[in-house]
Amino acid sequence: MTRSVDIHAHVLPTLFSTAADRGTTRWGIEFGRADDGRMMFQVAGRWRPALQGDVYGETPAERVARMRRVKVDVQILSLSPSLFLHLEDPADAAGFSVDVNDAIGAIVSAEPEHFCGLAVLPLEHPKAAAAELERTMALDGFVGAVVSTNVNGRDWDDPYLEPILAAAEGLGALVFVHPSSVRAGHLLDRHHLRNLIGNPLETTIAIASLVFGGVLDRFPSLELCFAHGGGYAGFGIGRFDHGSRVRPEARSSRLPSEYLRRLWFDSLTHDETGLRYLIDKVGPDRILLGSDDPADMGLTHPVDWIESCSSLTERERSLILGENATKLLGDRLPDAPGG
Repeated sequence: MTRSVDIHAHVLPTLFSTAADRGTTRWGIEFGRADDGRMMFQVAGRWRPALQGDVYGETPAERVARMRRVKVDVQILSLSPSLFLHLEDPADAAGFSVDVNDAIGAIVSAEPEHFCGLAVLPLEHPKAAAAELERTMALDGFVGAVVSTNVNGRDWDDPYLEPILAAAEGLGALVFVHPSSVRAGHLLDRHHLRNLIGNPLETTIAIASLVFGGVLDRFPSLELCFAHGGGYAGFGIGRFDHGSRVRPEARSSRLPSEYLRRLWFDSLTHDETGLRYLIDKVGPDRILLGSDDPADMGLTHPVDWIESCSSLTERERSLILGENATKLLGDRLPDAPGG
């Protein structure tokens, strides 16, 4: 039986809570605690919360026990997006990435049958990011990197960021694209709209930039996976195709819908109809199980949810729950217990 593999699960290593408890400054970031105990950090004079900080206090063994209760066999761990930080100082940026990745590596090593890691990179310094990706891909348990949808406002078709994508393609590293630094945030201050609308909007912009910017032509073997079902890209792909036909500034070598079918997407649509639509657009062989664990916007029982979707065939369920991840990640995925 194929194991279930959750591509979208976050972690906050204990080095952050230790820094917050001590009120220390590290990598140019000041850490502390709010009056209610929430973990806080300050960058560029602004204090921000580390989202769901208290949820991340479990040990690797405790997390595995919780995974077992919800039928998840393997989680691909990435840093909590609240700490997707783009630090200007090269030494701070590189030091942050190395320390976080080593901490994630320690979690993976503690439970190697159940965890893999996605490296965090100093994206604002592309040569250093490429070097850190090469370092982590040489370590046991890492399968690629997590990147934000934009880097200080730069989209992924910006030539400045190409060394990162080139390194990922050359190393066979998965690039998991997760929304961060929502640029429409000033329009979305109420009702949690920064997340509800802003996050999928950011992901859609990232996909559009890669398609219309010719990045997928320049890096034909690059493996990219997008969080939250790819945002609105699947639902707007007909409009992308039409624009490609009639607008000179939106020309692409192939129709955007063709490019869409070479990308990967997690299953986190929160709606069976939406998941069914995405499957019909890109194929069931391009969807990976995603929970967003342990965020409150995630699914606590992702396997049960996929199994409950009556519109999915048994074959589609099997592909999404683990077969696709096994094909994508190959021997970088841990062996089954006793294997």
